[in-house]
Amino acid sequence: MGKPFKKELQSINQVYEWASNLDISNLEEQLDKLKKNPILVIGSGGSLSACYFASKLHQSIGQIGKAVTPLELFYSKNIINKCSLLFLSASGRNIDILTSFKNANIENPKKLLGVTLSTNTPLNKLSFKLGLDPILEFENPIGKDGFLATNSLVAFFILLHRAYGNSIGNKPVIIKDSFHSEINDFISNVNKDFTFKVLYGDWSLPVAIDIESKFSEAALGDVLLSDYRNFGHGRHNWIDKRKNITAIVALITPDDKDLAEKTLALLPSNIPVLRLETSSTTSFGSIELLIKSFYLTDSMGVIQNIDPGRPGVPDYGSKLYHLNYFNLLKKKDNNSARIAIQRKLGSQSFFELNDIQQINWIESYNNYREKLNNQKFNSIVFDYDGTLCHSINRYNGLNKEMGEILNQLLEKNIIIGIATGRGKSIKSDLRRVVDEKYWSKVIIGYYNGGEIGFLNDDKIPEKVINANEILEFLYNKLNENFYGEIDLKLKNKQLTVELKNDFSEEYIAEIIKFVHIQNRIGILCVQSDHSLDLIVRPDVSKLNVLKFIQNNYENNNCQILCFGDKGKFPGNDFELLSHPFSLSVDEVSADKNSCWNFASSTVRSTDSTLYYLGKIKIFNDYFKIKI
Repeated sequence: MGKPFKKELQSINQVYEWASNLDISNLEEQLDKLKKNPILVIGSGGSLSACYFASKLHQSIGQIGKAVTPLELFYSKNIINKCSLLFLSASGRNIDILTSFKNANIENPKKLLGVTLSTNTPLNKLSFKLGLDPILEFENPIGKDGFLATNSLVAFFILLHRAYGNSIGNKPVIIKDSFHSEINDFISNVNKDFTFKVLYGDWSLPVAIDIESKFSEAALGDVLLSDYRNFGHGRHNWIDKRKNITAIVALITPDDKDLAEKTLALLPSNIPVLRLETSSTTSFGSIELLIKSFYLTDSMGVIQNIDPGRPGVPDYGSKLYHLNYFNLLKKKDNNSARIAIQRKLGSQSFFELNDIQQINWIESYNNYREKLNNQKFNSIVFDYDGTLCHSINRYNGLNKEMGEILNQLLEKNIIIGIATGRGKSIKSDLRRVVDEKYWSKVIIGYYNGGEIGFLNDDKIPEKVINANEILEFLYNKLNENFYGEIDLKLKNKQLTVELKNDFSEEYIAEIIKFVHIQNRIGILCVQSDHSLDLIVRPDVSKLNVLKFIQNNYENNNCQILCFGDKGKFPGNDFELLSHPFSLSVDEVSADKNSCWNFASSTVRSTDSTLYYLGKIKIFNDYFKIKI
């Protein structure tokens, strides 16, 4: 198992060049979204060193960053909803990362992102299943590491260094002959029984973590870590009591060089000391020190007669690696209720509530479920994008499974309504999957309910544009001030603003603010994943679809169940999901009397819709749902 470590060292320059020149615009874009919040960076084994590096980078921009293992993340669930999460995994397949990623999603983090150095990973498949953004997958040109994370770490360090806005040269780190001489001199003064005290400062912390990791995983020696000042608080006693079998590895950057040298000068002169130094004061110093530390690992392998790249793994070690432990840790509590309530609470943690507040929320949860379960429904109204059609497939239309369910509902005379921000494009999507004999039973509210018609009606939406004067005014103003950054589509009662590059909350808020300061009465901004819709009020509302159903059918007491994905204002389903019988497949409002998300924690978007639809039982002219 593994690769010869010396062979891995020979590949460093190739990986360095690849990572330095790779197009990382997608990584930069995604990390920009994470930079707005505190971040937890999650990794196992050797990848944990890269997590420490990422957390230092995050701290360097003025945000809180912390590296954690998957198990530490499990025990940190009370703070997950206040943080962004970044998962780093070379292979994207180990059980700890997959389990942690899946269960972290339950706690509603601000943003969840994974980065791997392999393609077609189980982690990416899991992300898709959960309805999350795709994992960023980069293909390491030399393939998998050996037993120890080596070239994958070089790649991670460089990619993260660049993605946080730092430049890097094309020339790799040069390891001079004098450095090899220093390594050899140091190694000649230690033996296989030595303990290594690794001292570090700022940017050298991730490298200290990595030295401990490699020495432990490959059984090369005992390693104790300490920063230069904490070393002065009693940790020096280890050296005093074991001076004959202890050596110092000092990681030195320009910022802590004076402190390092003064510290080392106070130690007994017979203690072997290896100085690993960098001339860089930036995060690049971590990269240089990381690569230099690999040569210490290689030399200790010679002393121990162990190849660090393939030290051998006992049977029990393999079993430990693959241990599926999550079910051993789960508490037997009302997890479903807590998950649904946490979605309502947003950034406030369920565990912050006092006992009375928790009881009140659980009572609201139970009451709403009971209300849904006891009701007979004659109609169902769906949002389209993100609810019936996954955003990834927005240009491909509904999948076959969803179409079959719609036909089953229509066969039993269940009235189906669609409330969408789209225009005529949705008509062709639906006609592909809904049997033609049912087209007269499907109501579509185009442009957020601005125009309503049946699926078999080709006159709606109207082809002639007679736009509202205020929308025309805003069209011109937006085009003038955001030219080149947005695309505008003007309809009679709706102006759609499609974002080209910047999808950040701040940029969207800037556009909304711009619209508001134009001081035009009767316009509302609602938001979808990729656009803003400016709609004329009170004429335009997705609730118009519900009114249309009530007014056009004999049963004026027609009971309607609504589904959408953007229930939190200014999401474009906030009004639809204010209906007393409404379920969200993603974002929810804080209202206890509507817009709950009861779906499993492992699904989102259209998978949540299918989850709900799997809970219904269809009768003639009505259906019931059992949550």
